[in-house]
Amino acid sequence: MVRSLWSGVAGLKTHQMKMDVIGNNVANVNTTSYKSQQTTFGDLLYQTTRRANGATATKGGINARQVGLGARTSAIMTNVGKQGSIQSTDNALDVSISGDSFFMVENANGEMNYTRDGSFAVDAQGYLVTRSNGYYVRGTGTEDAQVGTHGRIQILPIDDDGNLEKMAGEATTYARITGNISRTDTQLKDAAGRTVDLEFYGKDGNTYTVRFKFTNAGDDNDTTYTANITKIYDSNHKEIEGGIADGTSVALSYDAATGKFVSANGAEDGKVQLAFQGDAAIAGALTIDFSETTNYAPLNGQSSSKIEAYRGDKEGNNEGYPEGDMNGFSIGRDGTITRFYSNGQNRFAGRIVVAEFANVTGLAKEGENLYSVTGNSGAANLMFVNEDGGYMTSGTLEMSNVDLSTEFTDMITTQRGFQANSRVITVTDTLLDELRRLKS
Repeated sequence: MVRSLWSGVAGLKTHQMKMDVIGNNVANVNTTSYKSQQTTFGDLLYQTTRRANGATATKGGINARQVGLGARTSAIMTNVGKQGSIQSTDNALDVSISGDSFFMVENANGEMNYTRDGSFAVDAQGYLVTRSNGYYVRGTGTEDAQVGTHGRIQILPIDDDGNLEKMAGEATTYARITGNISRTDTQLKDAAGRTVDLEFYGKDGNTYTVRFKFTNAGDDNDTTYTANITKIYDSNHKEIEGGIADGTSVALSYDAATGKFVSANGAEDGKVQLAFQGDAAIAGALTIDFSETTNYAPLNGQSSSKIEAYRGDKEGNNEGYPEGDMNGFSIGRDGTITRFYSNGQNRFAGRIVVAEFANVTGLAKEGENLYSVTGNSGAANLMFVNEDGGYMTSGTLEMSNVDLSTEFTDMITTQRGFQANSRVITVTDTLLDELRRLKS
């Protein structure tokens, strides 16, 4: 009879444990990326009052007679594999993962933890950290880096003085002169000629302008012309004195029959090197391509030439750009973080590394939405999120996967189980009281 008392106590303890788990699930129904837990019971020990015996020639076999000693909590499983719903937050630093991966974060002790909670922030040094506890999010720092070389990710380029670094400008190194130098353009015979301005970026990231003056080369040949480089201006459009060497010019020649380009200063590819001097030397050297110019009389009867100047080649390479301020960033579906600048450029800032595990349910909960590796989870398999078909979504968070309808149902059955086990203890106590009264 005492066995039933202890069976009832064991039942109370196990149902209380299950109620604790249910209570924790319900408490975390709105916790970001929380994974619900489930309790399973197992029977405890058995006292054998009679052993089982096999059949003999004269008697059949008999089964064992065993009395159970209650129940125990056999396992508490975390339902990590079930994804929570995705909630939009419109915050670029909130990131959800679709798939089986975990973010990798570095805790205060320098150890690695793992989380599905992508509510991130940027600290004073510009590093990507978890919003709740400031743990560094791990990733790669260069575009060609492998996952094994992961480290902290600096989204904002903060210098040693705590200021946001500007993006240095890049000088224009290539420019094109295009259009038609008309054979019937009388203005080319004048001393003023026709002028074309080319705006480009110098080595200091500032804007400069160089002026070309086209004339007919001072002869009666309709297929030869001269492009004189006359002036260079700074970003305030003030002429830089002495920036152009005297007599700097380009001799252009064209085919008399077709009007197609032939050469520039004897170069058949049309490319001429242009360098500046004095205070204009900071503007750097330029390769000017004249091969896209032509020389024919317009069919529409107009006599004027149409000449234009562009920085960069046809594909937009070597255009250069001015100094820029960072004005935003984005986190792509593959975890790539890109900085955007006011000069129209963008730069790679980092790429988030994720981890997967052979037995994800074997991870240990550490609180604050963090998990750690155990001997039964297997080592972290590092990768980029898209390598297993997953993806990240910026501006969203994964919510809790707790199903309240299931939790409330489990709560009812747990309450009934607890009540039934308490009744076992009460009834056993009554029986023991009856035994006590036999002598009185």
